[in-house]
Amino acid sequence: MLDVAIEHFGRRGLEGASTRAIAADADTPMSSITYHFSGKNGLYLAAAEHISASLGERLRPAIEQVAVICADGIDVAAARASLHAIFGRMVEVMVSEDTAAFARFIVREQAEPTEAFDRIYAGAMGQILARVAAMLRVIAGNALDEIEARIRAMTLVGQILVFRVARATVLAETGWNNMAAPETAIIKATVLDNLDAIFDRLERRSSL
Repeated sequence: MLDVAIEHFGRRGLEGASTRAIAADADTPMSSITYHFSGKNGLYLAAAEHISASLGERLRPAIEQVAVICADGIDVAAARASLHAIFGRMVEVMVSEDTAAFARFIVREQAEPTEAFDRIYAGAMGQILARVAAMLRVIAGNALDEIEARIRAMTLVGQILVFRVARATVLAETGWNNMAAPETAIIKATVLDNLDAIFDRLERRSSL
């Protein structure tokens, strides 16, 4: 039900989506929406929570890897390795067709945020951004204040999101037919190279 709802809400928005159509596509009676979610708005919020939980689950391998990397403390080398792990996994998640419906839902919430955005942000989105910002401050030797670190975190994540929200442009520009394993490897290598260039600059800044 929730996967079907996310598809409908992502394509048509809260107002445009039909609970009758959602129930039909989910092969369930309309009464189940009222019973389980107290109506359309409850279903919409449940869909947002499902997106947040699903993204968190997909990013879990990177978070577990970071825990291992930082087991003995966080220094510059550990921070850099942790961000490589996080961003490498984020590329895999964002280019996957499995997250296409999630992206459509989230993009709508970015444009016109509702309570659903708060629930998404409170989950994986906000946690990952906070972790990235904290690691950037370690790399920069705390030469970054908190706001600058958060802005830089968002710009770094943005270089990955473009491959999801501007997918048609990426395929047209590259001549690719899709973004399968070979294409994902190229994207990941490019993103990690960009990260290293930025990390190197931040380290130089910390030594000034």
